[in-house]
Amino acid sequence: MHPGIMRTLRKRVILALLSACMLPVLAGCELSDTEISTGNVKIIQGGNRFPLEIPPEFNYPGSNLVFSSLFEGSSYYNRPETTVSLRTDDSFLAVLNYYEGIVKKSGWSIIQSRRTENAMLLMLESGYRNLLTIIVRPVISPSAPTRRPDGEGAVTPQEPADLPGPTLVKLYLKQSGAE
Repeated sequence: MHPGIMRTLRKRVILALLSACMLPVLAGCELSDTEISTGNVKIIQGGNRFPLEIPPEFNYPGSNLVFSSLFEGSSYYNRPETTVSLRTDDSFLAVLNYYEGIVKKSGWSIIQSRRTENAMLLMLESGYRNLLTIIVRPVISPSAPTRRPDGEGAVTPQEPADLPGPTLVKLYLKQSGAE
């Protein structure tokens, strides 16, 4: 084959490959996003698109989005429900302190809370009667020591252990529809 034709063919193949690689970027998708939509449910794995339904201050700084999901009700009266799972390398206590500080600044009211040495649950209500549940848990390795059955040395619920990262955060937003 003529060298000029080979060069032209090679350029076209390279251009086609570059175009195929750029298509997701130009379409506004993250290369690491995996999105599944079925009817009124959408699940996104990976990427960095924090759902717009959840106030941005609840997106833990520097965390990675593990997945998010959105359930849109089948009628006008059913408001969307959104879930988000985040992962950070920060310690459990650092994440707890962040969310407790954000709740104080944000204007949401705590309607229920539960705190143990290795988990925290906060249920919040906004002025618009939206409900947001926050669950914070450290990733505990299977080789980590466990508590003795007699409870000796247990930490009280008010004193969480400062466990090193990674830490998981789960957010669940239920919109009330009350305007």
